Amino acid sequence: MPGPPAIGVLVPIDPGPLPPPPEQRPMGQAALALEDQGIAVVFGDRMRGGRLTGLRPRPGGWMEAVDLPVAAVFHRFPSQARAGQMVAIQAELGPIPLHNHPSVMAACRDKLSCQRLLEGQGLRLPTVLSEVADFGPALADWGAGFLKPRFGALGVGVSVARPGDPLPAQLPGVVPGATDPALLQRAVPPPRGWVGWCIRALIQREPAAGWMLCEAVLRCSKTDPVVNAARGAEVGPAQDRLSLPQRRALATLALRVGAAFDAALGSEAAIELGVDLVVDEDGELHVIEVNGRPRGRLEVLAQQDPTRFQAAHAAAIARPLRWLAWRHAGLELPPGGLAPR
Repeated sequence: MPGPPAIGVLVPIDPGPLPPPPEQRPMGQAALALEDQGIAVVFGDRMRGGRLTGLRPRPGGWMEAVDLPVAAVFHRFPSQARAGQMVAIQAELGPIPLHNHPSVMAACRDKLSCQRLLEGQGLRLPTVLSEVADFGPALADWGAGFLKPRFGALGVGVSVARPGDPLPAQLPGVVPGATDPALLQRAVPPPRGWVGWCIRALIQREPAAGWMLCEAVLRCSKTDPVVNAARGAEVGPAQDRLSLPQRRALATLALRVGAAFDAALGSEAAIELGVDLVVDEDGELHVIEVNGRPRGRLEVLAQQDPTRFQAAHAAAIARPLRWLAWRHAGLELPPGGLAPR
């Protein structure tokens, strides 16, 4: 007899000890909840003929799953660092739907393509230049800009540039030992007294609904214009520092990004996006980047204030699995949705 309907989560499964028991992490808790409802969840990285091999959650641990047929797959694989393995996986997928689709990942990874995609759908972003010969004259006009590797991530290779600074054609990329073509993005003047305010807004598809905005995270710094948490930026809930009009503008812009990806790449290609915005000296918000494999989600807020944000963090982790189970595996949502275990 065929097994239960299954959904897959495409993640690296490396040799070594098994992950901690699924109850210890929100993603594992969400998978256990789906398993309780008869929907198998397999986390894996080996695909053959539409069947995924990896690990399935069980109370207190994990069990190996070999060649499990899957109805759909959630793409959380580091396809840039493991490009060859990703090509092999795609070759074996066949007609199995893959969300966030590689077209989404490619559009987000290429900052210039992402800029053009969003501009093509009517969003206005700070100007981005790709020709090094244009960098110097632009900086003389702007006063400041950000040098970024075209295919970068996690803040690697990003720096502020001003008139007279060196303007390299290549910058360190996210793949160790590799470089990317340099881009120059016009700097947005920050709020008074700061050198940068940056917002990460996570948008996700809600089962039986559309795009929704999760609790946004604000990073701000008085010393580092790159405004990266790993470099000491302050991190906290955006709603605590943004005015009501700013919160409304944030929701409007973030959801417009989701609609832009739907229009350009297909209405179900993306089910989760990390939208990065900055706040200018007049309090206006500007979209600057989109991430197709957002990290952390609300984890940092949940760590700072578990009582306030733990439930929201768990719900954000679970939502893509719930969406796949609802869309492809026949999950019937109870009133109030599917709560994590």
